[in-house]
Amino acid sequence: MKSLIWLYLSIISFCEGLTFSDLGLGSEIISAVKAQPGWVSPTPVQELAIPRLIELASKEKEDVVDAVWCEAPTGSGKTGAFGLSLLQNLKRNKVKGRISALILCPTRELAVQIGNVMENLSNNVSSKRRKNVMVLYGGIPLEPQICALSDYARYGETLDVLVATPGRLVDVLSHYKKFGDTSAQDAALERRLLNALDDKERISTSLSLKRINELKLDELVESFDGRESLINLLKDLQYLVIDEADRLLGRAFESEINEVLELLPPKIPTWLFSATLPKAIEPRLDQILKRIGAQDTIRIDCTLEDRISSMEEESSSSLLKKLNRTSTVALASKLTRVGPASTIDLRVIRLEKNGRTQALLKLLIDHPEWDRVIVFVATRYASEHVSRKLRRANIPSSELHGKLDQDVRSRRLSDLRLRKIRVLLATDVASRGIDIVGLPCVVNYDLPRSPVDFVHRIGRTGRAGKHGTAISFITPTTEKHMQLIEARHLKTPLVREVLKGFEPDEEKWKLDAQITQISLPGTLHSARGLAHDRMFGGIKGRRKNKKDKLREAAASKNN
Repeated sequence: MKSLIWLYLSIISFCEGLTFSDLGLGSEIISAVKAQPGWVSPTPVQELAIPRLIELASKEKEDVVDAVWCEAPTGSGKTGAFGLSLLQNLKRNKVKGRISALILCPTRELAVQIGNVMENLSNNVSSKRRKNVMVLYGGIPLEPQICALSDYARYGETLDVLVATPGRLVDVLSHYKKFGDTSAQDAALERRLLNALDDKERISTSLSLKRINELKLDELVESFDGRESLINLLKDLQYLVIDEADRLLGRAFESEINEVLELLPPKIPTWLFSATLPKAIEPRLDQILKRIGAQDTIRIDCTLEDRISSMEEESSSSLLKKLNRTSTVALASKLTRVGPASTIDLRVIRLEKNGRTQALLKLLIDHPEWDRVIVFVATRYASEHVSRKLRRANIPSSELHGKLDQDVRSRRLSDLRLRKIRVLLATDVASRGIDIVGLPCVVNYDLPRSPVDFVHRIGRTGRAGKHGTAISFITPTTEKHMQLIEARHLKTPLVREVLKGFEPDEEKWKLDAQITQISLPGTLHSARGLAHDRMFGGIKGRRKNKKDKLREAAASKNN
């Protein structure tokens, strides 16, 4: 990273008892905050981020921009942090028909959630002109979104905030570029002619040649000669916000993000928000920062864990040496950890794989106060299979996965919010961007493949300071993976529970757990190495098993 300023501020010493008015927000924005139910006082991430983001805006110059990376737990108020800061910082665009701020996020559900928050805030800002907000995401027809976005170019309105998933944004821009701007041009010509015909002073439905010349239609045509396309809507961008940045900076979104960045103006202030910052994405982060021309990157960290105690004792110079950084470090006298453990009761239950559905049913029966539950599974088949079994047991449930249309997905999320269903069986499509107010429980029926996704899954509960429960089922084959999650993100092993009536066979458990480990004594690996065998399986022992013997027998017959 070019230059990284680690901003560690004291949540206790500096932020205790603060109100939204203390964060540098104007009276217009405060009126919007007061209209939001439950927004009584700012959360820690809002206390830390909002003043810094507002301060940076006042210092920004055309040739120097800063990037901000804000790392905070799921459900801690990150959307409010960047949403309020955007509304405070956005200046009225001098160029009409342009986008002022672009918010990128990885999933449709998160786009809708952010869009709703921004709409609610914008509608309650006490100013002469409300901020315009639009949301673009996939799963619905493309043409209406193209037309809606092109309306801003047609009528010269400013689109203050555009919330979009990268793939759909690229699709909208590429389709508009492909078909050209004739629709926008025709609509503008039509509107100018109709306005002239509607002139109250005229009693005729015709226009004279002199009046047509006065309309300057030729200048209007020239103005649409490729300069007012959707591509140009981004040329006056003031801010870029990347939410769930760890996901968007991964390989899955690399091509889409690159295409979006090619359309952005140089040296654009960029805010990155995420619950995690894996080391694996740091090279990619360097590329993004270089592309946007960031001089400094300020990190606001609200997920401090084992570094806290050492920071209070170390000097700035020794800490810099430890972190291998060359920038200034702002240290506070006191630090505290803000993380899911403070609001989420983490439970781990050991059981056999074929007992998970009945164990889930028992938990639901034993805890009638869990009126809404999200159960995460690994596959679409599992979501449908388990949901069907729960319905047979008279527990209203439904499934949510990527193969469903967006309307169906939205309807099922609404059913959970309204308590029309009690259990939602979901794949990782629901691990990010779903905000169910007061969701009491999350269950990991299957552990996620990526340890990072574990953090996002359990973050669906215990949000906004409310308490919740996150339960993870582990089987002999997933015990090792759970240990990896604990080491990387929980920093401490969790107590294993056993449900009455679902006690596993301990000897069989140990044997099955050993089988899942590749590097047992005497194990041979393929020529591609240990890493390959861990992913695809390898030669687990010196002696041939039954399947190996059958394969050899079949091969000899064919020869």
